[in-house]
Amino acid sequence: MSDELPGPHHCIGTARTVTDIVFRTLRAQCAAGGGKLSLEELDSFYSKIIDSFSSGFDLFELRHHSCMNASLGMAEMPLARERILASLLRACGEKSALAAFPLQVECLGIEWVGQVFSSLAQYVRTHVRTDIDARLIDAYVETATLPKIKMTIRELLSQEAVKNIMLECVAVFDGLGAPDSNVKNLCDWVNGSVAGQRGIGSAHICKVTEDEMRRFMNLLPRQFTATLGVSPAKARVAAPPVSAA
Repeated sequence: MSDELPGPHHCIGTARTVTDIVFRTLRAQCAAGGGKLSLEELDSFYSKIIDSFSSGFDLFELRHHSCMNASLGMAEMPLARERILASLLRACGEKSALAAFPLQVECLGIEWVGQVFSSLAQYVRTHVRTDIDARLIDAYVETATLPKIKMTIRELLSQEAVKNIMLECVAVFDGLGAPDSNVKNLCDWVNGSVAGQRGIGSAHICKVTEDEMRRFMNLLPRQFTATLGVSPAKARVAAPPVSAA
């Protein structure tokens, strides 16, 4: 089975192909003396259209939703605007979660793991990098416009811009030498968020301990560097301090 993902990148790729066809025809006409625009003017206009794809991402996403609904498609979209960060965090850190939280995984299953990474993504965009979704969308759109691209999580994580964003994230979650207050803040945030997603208001097995959270934070850097294919030294990038939840 193909590991290519559903998502707006199909619409973006189609838009890029159509744009290329139109501008090839226009360039041919202008080069033959049948047009009033210079080739330099056409190239400038072409670049502006391609660069505008990221600002028009909502339109591509809406069109994809419409096509999926019309065809009764039920596939999840891990690269939708509100899910792309969680999907990439999970791709880089799921093995660490499985190792750090064995009791919760055994009792609650893989759905709980998804809720944890959704919580981590919300933590990043709320307390650390408020522009992270916009930056990821820019990188996603740029990847989608590459010729003959097969969009997968692995392909997206191979892009330098995406690697840099994910390394910023792991610097925030790195528990090696982190103050106890940072571990507690993140633990409280994840427990509150996951409990909210599950409709739980009291003590429950879905909540993790601070020792479990620190173990998870200690494991993350190694898995991130292995997944992204970068050296540990590069992973030690500067990042804002973890703030209180």
